[in-house]
Amino acid sequence: MTMASKLLSNQKYEGHLALLVANVSWGLMAPFLKDLLNGGIITPMALSGYRIIGGALLFWLIGMFVKPDKNACNSIERRDIVPLIIASLLVIGLNQVLIIVGMSLTSPVDASVVCSLTPIFTLIFGAILMGIAFTWSKALGVTIGLAGALIFVFTGQADAETCVTNPVLGDVACLMAQVFGALYLVCFTKLISKYSLITLMKWMFLISGIAVLPFSLPDMLAVDWSQVILMEYIDLTFIILFGTCLAYMLIPVAQRRVEPTVIAMYNYLQPVVAVVFSVIAGLATFSITNAIATAMVFVGVWIVNRAK
Repeated sequence: MTMASKLLSNQKYEGHLALLVANVSWGLMAPFLKDLLNGGIITPMALSGYRIIGGALLFWLIGMFVKPDKNACNSIERRDIVPLIIASLLVIGLNQVLIIVGMSLTSPVDASVVCSLTPIFTLIFGAILMGIAFTWSKALGVTIGLAGALIFVFTGQADAETCVTNPVLGDVACLMAQVFGALYLVCFTKLISKYSLITLMKWMFLISGIAVLPFSLPDMLAVDWSQVILMEYIDLTFIILFGTCLAYMLIPVAQRRVEPTVIAMYNYLQPVVAVVFSVIAGLATFSITNAIATAMVFVGVWIVNRAK
């Protein structure tokens, strides 16, 4: 094996490792979020504030030590300020707050599977807003995936034991989070490709933190930290450090080393990890109906990714 082939092989291993850690981190977010919210001490709005503001602090800290990306812009141009504000509110402000609020009401199983529908909504908005061709195979994928999501929405039942208080509203909130995330991906493609990841993340989290603070600050100040147990501190640390910061940092590492199709396939790992750990931890149950709906979402997303 030549030196070049060895280097290429090592880079692919690094890409796969980055994808594995990122997707497992995102997959574990559901049970960690649900466990923390079940404690009742930290409310969804307080957690949203801690997560977004904590993410902003981490990304600005990392930005002080990471070398600028020579292939991308590292300072925001004046003409991009308004688009950046809108993008930030879509993908971080609304998306992350809705996921946390939804998670407080529904099962982590439902939430994690519903949150894997972003490619389907991205395709829909791409067709509506950008005129992207909508083939029969894409239409089939969208129909199957959304049908699976609707099964989650309309068959969810309240369960006091697992703190599932309003599964319909919770699933709809998670569904809307993916709508806002997809709008960001479709409408701000040039913005995403123009700036380096660190530049985007530190400004997006800062803008969203400022926007969310007036709504989350009362709940953040009301937290009685003397009542927070060790596991809840671990939950919060994992959510901010791994699920919010590290996972976002690893995706560009993978993008430089493996093909986009590989990255798309790893996305299926997130709900699998979430379901397995949620059930093991006693935070959710997994029924035959859940299995059918999950399979439909997976098949729908796979068809859409394959068609794209």
